[in-house]
Amino acid sequence: MLEELVARTALHDLQMRFFGGFRKLPPDLLDHLMRIDPEQRIALVASSYRSSGTPEILAVGRAHAVAQGSAELALLVRSDLKGLGLGSLLLERLIRCCRKRGVSRLEADVLRENAPMLRLADRYGFRREAAQQEITHLVLELSSLAA
Repeated sequence: MLEELVARTALHDLQMRFFGGFRKLPPDLLDHLMRIDPEQRIALVASSYRSSGTPEILAVGRAHAVAQGSAELALLVRSDLKGLGLGSLLLERLIRCCRKRGVSRLEADVLRENAPMLRLADRYGFRREAAQQEITHLVLELSSLAA
């Protein structure tokens, strides 16, 4: 289902998420995305059922530990479903899950041209830190948010 999500997502949107273009997930990346470690990784999936009864993934939100108390965030919403609130829903739930696990800081590297993700991050209070040429580093201090 994850491979189908990627196949149904526009190449531009995949570039915004993975910082590179491909139409099919490379095997090592697919393996990485499928490996869920309850201690180090959180993966949330927005899914639905087609009229045929088969499930499909609409969007995915992930957070994985990168340092003590810090986790890196990533979101991917299928291109034809962008703007419906799935990214916001996943981000809200990821923030809650991370706080419950004691994560005090969420981070994300976002391409500067990824205006939708930057607007979403602004709405949730992420601050923009020093960045590389084409990348904006986002940080959200979870310990300062109300529970």
